[in-house]
Amino acid sequence: MKRIIYLLALVLTVQSCSQKTEDKGSTSEAIDSQSQIENLDAASFKTKVDSGNGIILDVRTPGEVAQGYIANATIIDIYDQNFINQLSKLPKDQEVYVYCASGVRSVQAAEILHQNGFTKVYNLSEGLMDWQRSGYPLVK
Repeated sequence: MKRIIYLLALVLTVQSCSQKTEDKGSTSEAIDSQSQIENLDAASFKTKVDSGNGIILDVRTPGEVAQGYIANATIIDIYDQNFINQLSKLPKDQEVYVYCASGVRSVQAAEILHQNGFTKVYNLSEGLMDWQRSGYPLVK
C-alpha cells in the first residue's frame, strides 16, 4: 500500500513539474510574438493605413474581396497554394498592415509574415467587421 501511495505521489509531482515547464515555454512564445506582431483595433489600424508608411495586405478570398476592400490593399489569398511565395515578393523592411474578414486568418498570416522575416506586422484584430462597424470606407 505504501508503494502505491509513493508511486502516486511521484507521478503527480513529475506531472506537475512538466506542466509548469510547458506553461513557461508558451508564455515566452506569446511575449515574443507580441513584440513582433501588434493587434490593433479599427481606429488604430486606420491611423497606420493612413500614414502611408506600409503595405496594406488583404488575405481574403477573391469572392470576399469582390464585396469590398481597403483602398490600396495588396491582395494575396491566404488559401492560395503560392501564398508564401507571393509574400516573399513584398519588401521586408516596410510595415505590413494585414487584415481579413474577422481577424482569424490575418493572425495566421501575421505569424507567417513574422516567420518569413517581416519585423513590423500589424493585424486588424477584428477584421473588416470592425472596420465597417467603425464606418470606415471600402473600395468596391
